[in-house]
Amino acid sequence: MKDNKKEVKDPKMAPASKKNKNLIDLETIEFHIRESYKAARTNIVYSIIKKGCKKISFTSVSKSEGKTITSVNIAIALAKQVNTKVLIIDCDLRRPQVHNLLSIEPTPGVTNFLNGECDKEAIIKPTKVENLFAVPCGAIPPNPSELLESSDMHDFIKNAEKEYDFIIFDTPPVGVVVDALPIVKQTDGVVLIVKHNHTTYPGLKRIVETLSRNNAKILGIVVNGVDTLKTGKGGKLFGGYGYGYGYGYYS
Repeated sequence: MKDNKKEVKDPKMAPASKKNKNLIDLETIEFHIRESYKAARTNIVYSIIKKGCKKISFTSVSKSEGKTITSVNIAIALAKQVNTKVLIIDCDLRRPQVHNLLSIEPTPGVTNFLNGECDKEAIIKPTKVENLFAVPCGAIPPNPSELLESSDMHDFIKNAEKEYDFIIFDTPPVGVVVDALPIVKQTDGVVLIVKHNHTTYPGLKRIVETLSRNNAKILGIVVNGVDTLKTGKGGKLFGGYGYGYGYGYYS
């Protein structure tokens, strides 16, 4: 492994939560919400025509748009398919949250591996969901973009492709930082997460143009925060908010 060690900050993250009511593997979430994520899973899978491991990145315009909860729930939905092994990697090295949602330890993680502090076996962690494995962020680094575009990260992904049917990347918001682009370039497609009455059209248009310039294949858009009490469509999510998946919003 190449030596690209740099000083990293001690992880200042909340401890892994014991329970998250928004995950679709729990009985507490409503049936039609689970089915909506399964429908999104199916649409995403059929958008990628290839054999072998399928790599999908999730990004958004800005923070607090439901990116991580959506990527984790899609990963869970994929893992619940028969004989499907899934790995989700937290690539949001500035504001990591995957470990909290899946109740796993935040360290060691991808940054520790890329800085030569541990081997890859130490960072791939089993979850409570059968066939779903996760790589947390690890220590918060001062150089997230450099780490994500390193040859060691590229090699890690290539090796992981041999072991998993799907790899899900929870990447930073493209509208805020460019950290996600090195990962997006290595994936088979990207799903955009937007929030109703929060994401602006100019912001969405800007990240679509950024992704297009980097030859990213946009698979579709997930819309969070739709007030189903007013629209009368869908179900309840996050306290009366709905979910949707579609194509063509960005044309």
